[in-house]
Amino acid sequence: MIKIWTSNLGHSLKRAAYIASIVLILSIAGCVASQGQPGTGILKSRLSWLQGTPIEEIPSSQLTCETHPEIVDGNLDTVATFDVQGTVTKKYDIVGASRRSFGREQYTTDLKGTIRCEIVLKLEKPMYVNTVEVYPASRIPNLALSTTLEASGYHLGQSGTGFQPVHDKQHRDVEGTKPVKYNVAREVLYLRVTADAIEDRQNATRNDDKEINIPLKGASIREIKIYGKQLL
Repeated sequence: MIKIWTSNLGHSLKRAAYIASIVLILSIAGCVASQGQPGTGILKSRLSWLQGTPIEEIPSSQLTCETHPEIVDGNLDTVATFDVQGTVTKKYDIVGASRRSFGREQYTTDLKGTIRCEIVLKLEKPMYVNTVEVYPASRIPNLALSTTLEASGYHLGQSGTGFQPVHDKQHRDVEGTKPVKYNVAREVLYLRVTADAIEDRQNATRNDDKEINIPLKGASIREIKIYGKQLL
């Protein structure tokens, strides 16, 4: 009796596993059909690059930058410089003055505009981006990357929203000219590169003994290279 019961139990388990596999296949087919596309189309568009497709450099011909085309021209000898939208004034001010006190003299910095600069790159179409390499041509303070997959996100990005930050090496000061690699690992349509402007002390002007106007200049980048997989 024990042998018969064991044999029946094994047969029941195999049958249950077979039925479960059939149900799983039918469920996947149903989900695909609900999307209104053949199953092979969805699998190719989302999974082909996960299964054996190598990471490759995205050709410069598939990258554009309206404001700084030198940054994606494939030539490390050309340089793009961030546009600056601000100036800095440094001066001595009297702070803490009151009827009982004359206050104290304190050195203050007044920023007009913004110290942040940005350059936006566009990929030819949405692509899976694995890494980004930035090739500096100068010191770059607070370098950071962010991305968006939607075309509308680029316009929202002008006011500081719409882009998702790349957390790897975010806001790092870059020194020297060696390339800096960022791990992105997401689908991207627009890539935004931001950095702080640099004080141009050599061209500073003094209004009087207590006030100095210091213009800001943008950091410079030779090239940005993107590595990833093109979605089919």
